[in-house]
Amino acid sequence: MIIKIKLKYHIRCYGLALVLFTLFIQSCSTQKSGTVKVERSKNISIPVKILIHETNKDSSLTRLFIPVEFDITNTLSPRIKLSDGYLSLRGGNVQSGSIDLLIDNKLDLAFSNIKFNKNEKKHFKAYTSYKLILSNHEKDEILKDAKFAQYMFTSKKEVYDIGSLKKTPPFLLKKVPDSLKGFIRMHFYDLARRKRFAENLPVKF
Repeated sequence: MIIKIKLKYHIRCYGLALVLFTLFIQSCSTQKSGTVKVERSKNISIPVKILIHETNKDSSLTRLFIPVEFDITNTLSPRIKLSDGYLSLRGGNVQSGSIDLLIDNKLDLAFSNIKFNKNEKKHFKAYTSYKLILSNHEKDEILKDAKFAQYMFTSKKEVYDIGSLKKTPPFLLKKVPDSLKGFIRMHFYDLARRKRFAENLPVKF
């Protein structure tokens, strides 16, 4: 009699353990099946831009805007929010700069509070930017065939489109060292699970 009771007890324990293990596996597979996909676009449809900060006797302080396009797809949760994004030059937890979105063909810093529904994909046209000192000869050569794009800041700094990334003079791109390229770090918030997480997109050009 005692043996039968013990046997039933062990069977129930094993059964309960099996149920708990199955639920754990299902939970893990559910978590792994969904993610936030950040995919770089191979084709860049927007031009390189240059901003003229200051022109001196022999040289000019400029800011070079390098285009990047990418898609973000939410397959993780019923609803997520992209809370902010920035250009990180040193590491994931160091905010070293900003990234500009192209909105209605204008540079804008509104890279925050963008919401995604389940399986929703959004396409982003953005720029990472770098301060450069150019000789006035280099600046004039670059602006020779450039097209005025917009003014920025209260000081009305001029921004010009200087053509596609493939046609940008190599010497101009080489002025940006690899150590400054870094990556775009995006912070998300899972509205359903109330959890924060981040995704990185390396900057290459």
